[in-house]
Amino acid sequence: MNGYDGKVPLNKLSKAFETLKEKLPDYEDRPQQVRMAEEVFECLQNNSRLLVEAGTGVGKTFAYLIPVILSNEKTVISTASIALQDQIVNKDLDFLQEVLPYKFRFDILKGKNNYLCRKREREFQPELGGHYDSFMEWAADTETGDREELHFIPDFWHRVCGDSDDCSASLCPFYSECFYFMHYSTLFEKDILVVNHHILVYDLLSDNHLLPYHAQLIVDEAQQIENVISHAAGSVLNYSRVMWLLYRLKGLKIVVDHLFEAVETFFRRVDLPLYAVSPVPDAIVDGLRNLNEVLALDKVVRTLNDNKESFTGDELKDRVETTINYVRSLDGVINDFIDQNDGTRVYYTAGSKKFIELRSNLVESQDFFNGLAGAFESVVMTSATLTTGGGFDFLKERLGIANLQSEQETGFREAIIDSPFSYEDQAALYIDTDLPSPVRENSGDFYQKSIKVIEGLVNASSGRALVLFTSYKHLRFVSEHIEIDHPIKSQGDMPPSKLIRWFKKTSNPVLLATSTFWQGIDIKGEKLSMVIVVKMPFGSPGDPVYDERCKRLGELWFSNLALPSAILQLRQGVGRLIRGAGDRGVIAILDTRLVRSSYGRSIVSSLPKMNIVHSIGDVQDFFDKIQEDAAAINYR
Repeated sequence: MNGYDGKVPLNKLSKAFETLKEKLPDYEDRPQQVRMAEEVFECLQNNSRLLVEAGTGVGKTFAYLIPVILSNEKTVISTASIALQDQIVNKDLDFLQEVLPYKFRFDILKGKNNYLCRKREREFQPELGGHYDSFMEWAADTETGDREELHFIPDFWHRVCGDSDDCSASLCPFYSECFYFMHYSTLFEKDILVVNHHILVYDLLSDNHLLPYHAQLIVDEAQQIENVISHAAGSVLNYSRVMWLLYRLKGLKIVVDHLFEAVETFFRRVDLPLYAVSPVPDAIVDGLRNLNEVLALDKVVRTLNDNKESFTGDELKDRVETTINYVRSLDGVINDFIDQNDGTRVYYTAGSKKFIELRSNLVESQDFFNGLAGAFESVVMTSATLTTGGGFDFLKERLGIANLQSEQETGFREAIIDSPFSYEDQAALYIDTDLPSPVRENSGDFYQKSIKVIEGLVNASSGRALVLFTSYKHLRFVSEHIEIDHPIKSQGDMPPSKLIRWFKKTSNPVLLATSTFWQGIDIKGEKLSMVIVVKMPFGSPGDPVYDERCKRLGELWFSNLALPSAILQLRQGVGRLIRGAGDRGVIAILDTRLVRSSYGRSIVSSLPKMNIVHSIGDVQDFFDKIQEDAAAINYR
């Protein structure tokens, strides 16, 4: 960055927000945004660490981007998804670069699997017609190789995209034209690098050799980092991974035809589990052990090593070397699932598209997170939902910073920035008191009776409703049986981004959705006036990672994990409703445990303060009042 050096005076921060006020259309003066920016600014200036919850409407992205720009330090910004990466880079940073009087360079980094691999594309066996022809036209013309350019994702993308297990980096004969590395080589000169949580975690797994050096780290949507660590530090063994290797070996003239049936028999099982099973059952382990003996991967490595001198051409030699590395990696994964002796992980099996799939996940992320945070001079963790019960204790416990004794030792300060919105004036909270409890033994009765309540609420709001479920099963049941006169779609009818576009352009829409739509959805104005939470988002028994975490907590599993996790997720869902100072609407929660259980009060107290109602008539009165107020304003 250029234009200023050393410690930055605080008045530069206030001047930056004055510029924002002048240049940003529809800018709302928010003291909360400035306060958060001051907290982040101080953290970066003092090379410390900060946990900061910024309620809906604070404008946290600008509240951390402006201090980052002023800090004159190289910074990694990590967020939850590629969509959010794109928004930060192509909308927010683009705008700030245009209006602020400072020079800074920024870019985005996605995983290799988002880029076309020239080597793997050449190896891929052509398929005629359909998506393949369109794909080849794109591949011949693209300058970036980024799959975001495609208007479709071909089902063979995993065979032509970059893959770390099949990459020899600078030794690859296609290195000079590699889309990923051409882009990567430009990142060392960037001041701000925007990544997603998976790349951030993979950087630590690579001993910090993935990301160019940056001094500062901003973790947005920080409530998701534990589960990303758990996933990224685990492993997967599936049909496509082994079959890809067999086809590669066959292309290298290694005799493998006799192995296809054994692989097919193991993965395409008649006893395919409907739910995850942990630990991996003995029968499957025995089958995997037999498959391992048949594959004889150690012999495959020896054969490749013995024959590699006979291969001619740089491309073929590179293919042999990367195949050897791939075989060794696969061999390690198979033996790990046979032994299942890593006490830091949970091992399990599940069905996936008619094939069995083996997975492992890290159970606890504390040590990993502290290694991640320790790689940067300054760390800011932020989200709209980081606290439960008014404090950060749950998050700190899950990430391993709860028991450290002082700010001087941990470097983490804490700040809670309340939402600038007046929920008491803008929203009402409907809590059902009559439905049966939604616990598993009552689920059928709850499914049936909840439909009538959903219909009544949706009619009261004239559609304009997002209905959030905790399971696809319940969503499908409601989708098949609900009777309303408003346009309705369900998650899965089209890609999430297209569902949001449909919602925004349709009059009085209703969208039935689950996990993807509990967070990250931003629909302002009266278009979204009702958010219905059908059931409290408690973790699902049968999720091996969740079950193992509960098991390790013993009698404290509910108070120390289940309840606070559900509260954080609920707060995310509730946050979909009020997105602007002029928004008004109703949050409806159909889970009667909020009024019948000993912990219901703590759940309600964790939500923004709203007027609570228990009848659909009161909900109708709320919307009638909105119409009366609008009519009065128009009359004047």
